[in-house]
Order: sequence, then C-alpha cells, then structure tokens
Amino acid sequence: MRIAAVYVLAFALTSADMSLAAQEPGPVRPRAEELRRRVRERVAERIRDDLELTSEQMRRLRATVGSHAAQRRDLEVRQRVLRGALGEQLRPGVAASPDSVGRMTDELMAVRVRYAESFRDEQAELAAFLDPFQRARVMLLRERLADRARQSRGRPRATERRMER
Repeated sequence: MRIAAVYVLAFALTSADMSLAAQEPGPVRPRAEELRRRVRERVAERIRDDLELTSEQMRRLRATVGSHAAQRRDLEVRQRVLRGALGEQLRPGVAASPDSVGRMTDELMAVRVRYAESFRDEQAELAAFLDPFQRARVMLLRERLADRARQSRGRPRATERRMER
C-alpha cells in the first residue's frame, strides 16, 4: 500500500505540465522530461492496476486530477504573493494601510476557501466515474504521499501539525 501511495502522489504531481522543465538548462531538459514521462507511465500503470481502472476511467482520472492540480497551483501562487505582500505591509517600521491589509487578508481567506473547494469539486467529478472505494483509496493515497513529501522536506505531517496547535 505504501508503494501505491507514492505512485498516486507522483501521478498527481506529474499529471499536469511541470513548469520546472522550463527552468532547467537546455541539455538537461530532454533527459529530465524523458524521466518524467517514464515515471508518469509507470505511475499510471500502477494506479490503473491497484484501483482496477478501465482505460476510460484512467483517461478521466488524468484529466480531472490534472485540471484541478493546475487550478490549485495557480491558487498556491496567489497565496504566496498575498502572504509576501502582507508580510511587507506588517514589517516593523512600515506604515501599513489598514484598508490594504484588510483587503489582502480577505482575499487570502477567499483563496484558501477556493483551494479547499477545488478538492471537493474534484471529488464530485471523480464520483461520476469511480466507485466510493476507488475514490477513498485515491484520497487516502494522495494524503499519505503528501505527508511523505512534507516529511522528506523536514516538515511535520498534517496530523502532527494539528496536534501541535
């Protein structure tokens, strides 16, 4: 099951276009893209086998996960921009505008809500072609993989962060 979790997360992370390839130097890019392509293929095979998906279900899963992942990446960028701007406004010695800080805070909260809603919307779309067990397995595998990714970066798991508060 752990290997399946890694594959699901890798699938989710690699299913949409990766902007990192554009940042790599020229000669490395084709090799890196080839490795990504191979990983995507292996992950797709593993997911299809583990969840016993048809070709049509797999096609729809890729499209659904890819479109929602792209939307969430855009929202993550907006959150980073807003947090940076808020940080600048709240620095000691900066004459912050209460109206500006209020608008940015409100927008940041709205972006976070849209981010959460994107997962709900994705699940609703998945329900159209996956059975409840497949959907639950995809969701749990994704969470496990995200926890592993956080741990590999030295960050606590989501459940550990909640307990610390």
